[in-house]
Parts: sequence; C-alpha cells; structure tokens
Amino acid sequence: MRDVTTVKKKRILDQVLGGSFRQGSELLYPCVCCGHHKPKLSVNIDKGVFKCWICDYKGKSLRRLVRRYGDFNHVYQWREFEEDPIDSDLKDLFVSIQEVEQVIELPEEFIPLARPPRPTDNRARRYLNSRGVTKQDILMWRIGYCPTGQYANRIIIPSFSDKGDCNYFVARSWDKKDWPPYLNGPGSKDIVFNDLLVDWGKEVVLVEGVFDAIAMGQNSIPLLGSTLRNDSKLFHKIISNDTPVLMALDHDAKNKSLKIVKSLLTYDVEVRLMDTSGYKDVAEMPQHEIEKRAQSAPFMNPANYLTQIAKHL
Repeated sequence: MRDVTTVKKKRILDQVLGGSFRQGSELLYPCVCCGHHKPKLSVNIDKGVFKCWICDYKGKSLRRLVRRYGDFNHVYQWREFEEDPIDSDLKDLFVSIQEVEQVIELPEEFIPLARPPRPTDNRARRYLNSRGVTKQDILMWRIGYCPTGQYANRIIIPSFSDKGDCNYFVARSWDKKDWPPYLNGPGSKDIVFNDLLVDWGKEVVLVEGVFDAIAMGQNSIPLLGSTLRNDSKLFHKIISNDTPVLMALDHDAKNKSLKIVKSLLTYDVEVRLMDTSGYKDVAEMPQHEIEKRAQSAPFMNPANYLTQIAKHL
C-alpha cells in the first residue's frame, strides 16, 4: 500500500513541479522558487521534506508545495493522503474579521526625517543613531518625530496598509524623563503593521516591537506586544497566504511564543524559532548575531515542537 501511495504522490508532484529523476531515495525537480536551469529541488516522499540545493528553499510539508504551486485538482487529490486543516477551518475562523480598513491621521506636528536635516532634528537623529537605526531604515519606515504637541519629543514610526493608508503609529520618547516611554496612536492594534512593506510570498519575521522589526530588516512585522490572536488580521494574512514564519520574540516571552507556534502549526504554517537568549530583545543584538541566529533557526515540528522549543529557548 505504501508503494502505491508513493507512486500516486509522485504522479501529483510530477504534474505540479514538472518531470523528475531519481537519485537514491530522492526525487530531483526544477526548483519552483529560484527557477534554476538544473533540477536542484530535492524531494523525499517518504520523509515528506524538500530542499533546493541552490536557493535553500525548503520545508517539511509536501502538501505545502502542492497547495502553493498546484491547482484545485492537485490539492483535492492530495487529500487522499493528508487532510488539509486550512480548507475545513479557515472560513469559520475568520468569519468575524472586519473588512473595513482602519485609517488614521499622523499628528499635525509630525516632521519626517527623510527630508534635509534641520537643527530641530538633532535630538531625534541622535536617539535613532543610538538605537542603530540607519538612514536607509528612516527612509523605508518613513520615520519622523514631533517637536511639540501631545507627542512632543517622541520618535513617530507610522504603519501603512497595503493600500498605502496610515493605519497606526507608535510614538517613542527620546527623553528618559518622559513616562510612559511609548505612546500609541488612536485606533485598534488589530492591524498588520506596515503591510505595505510585506512580501507575503516570502518568510515573515514576527517580533514584539517596532525597533525589533527595524533591526530584523525587511519583511519583519511587530506584534505590538507578545501575543497573536487566531482571529486577528495578521494571523489571517499569514494563514491565507501560507506564509512561512520566523519567530523572534523576546526571550522572556517563551511561553507566549509557544502558543503562537502551536496555533500556526495547527494551520500547517512552516515555522522556525530564533534563539533570542542573552539579550533583552532583538533590537539589542549586533547585526552579525541576528544574521547568524536567523540563519540557524530550526524548524518547528507539530509532533515534538514542545521539546524543540524547550531545547532552543
């Protein structure tokens, strides 16, 4: 029966990925991710894993390949071997999500730092420099500040929806005497922070705060906290786009990381967990350490993720 199943799976994969040839226990296909001219996408049907030896596109779910690159018939045929949890639960899970996008205004006193420097910019620029924020970061994240008003002496980091509308902002004081250090803009936190910058076809990095996201680089999304509700817009985006996730919450939030990982694995999302120990948060890590830890972050397995999390946290 196993041989018959393997043959059926190979037939579907051949239709989705193109012709293959066998090399030992592996099947080699043209890579659908990098499009290399040689068949470098290695697939092991028995183990249910795949990896491209050119671009390092890899995963532990062949169903993901079929769902992402096949058509409805391929997905339907694959259900004979594995039930897809997304199709059965996704519609009910997100039935309560509001389609209306939140739009807010930036403070009247907001001054963008992307324009030529002014003397009044100095404290804001010094603070950002002390946090490792570069000129390129300022441009990409459209960072500014308020010299007066409700958000006086605060860095303003705005968020923009996929349509380009401002839907939230975070205000961080550069003066240690100010309390609280963070003030949030009006409106709900149930947004995808800077959706405008996110490529949902690539791995996204989930972090706690905006400075963590800036440190991690492009395709990083701050949770504005350490939780991710299953009925949130961000969770919806990840699941509906089948987007791989790199978890990089603060080390002291390991229990909350565990809950998020569990929820994502329930919907067959590919999740890796980055070791953030030894630092208060990702924003305090040197860049070379971020790159090293992100590169070595292990995949979480639905069968033993508790053990893996305990091992790597």
